Amino acid sequence: MRLLASLCVFTLLATGCSVYKVATQPGPADLGSIGVGVPRTTLIAKIGPPKFSDTDPQGNKQDTFEFESGFHQGSKARIIPYVAADVLTFGLAELVLWPMELTVMERATCVGVATYDNDQKVQTWTVRQKGGVQGC
Repeated sequence: MRLLASLCVFTLLATGCSVYKVATQPGPADLGSIGVGVPRTTLIAKIGPPKFSDTDPQGNKQDTFEFESGFHQGSKARIIPYVAADVLTFGLAELVLWPMELTVMERATCVGVATYDNDQKVQTWTVRQKGGVQGC
């Protein structure tokens, strides 16, 4: 009887962890309006302050940004099969779904490097993935 009670308590506590993780995951970083000619202040307003500032070999100001980018908001539809799996397995699906959300479906850490001209407008802009399992 204690085993059954313990299993019920565990099931109630574990159910919904992956669903919560999906529901609270941020969307992708808004990089569409960032490119050549964008003022430095606009770039900083969009993705935050630079992690590192320096000058490139030609003497132009260069900023390195680090930011996170999540999945498209439409990917939150995976909540539906997660809830169904939780209900059908009495929460045991969380043993697979929650670790999967914590590792495979985690947002990516991206690094962006901007070089500016004399007017403090973006001259070059490159983005690469630092970590995570999805692109930036």
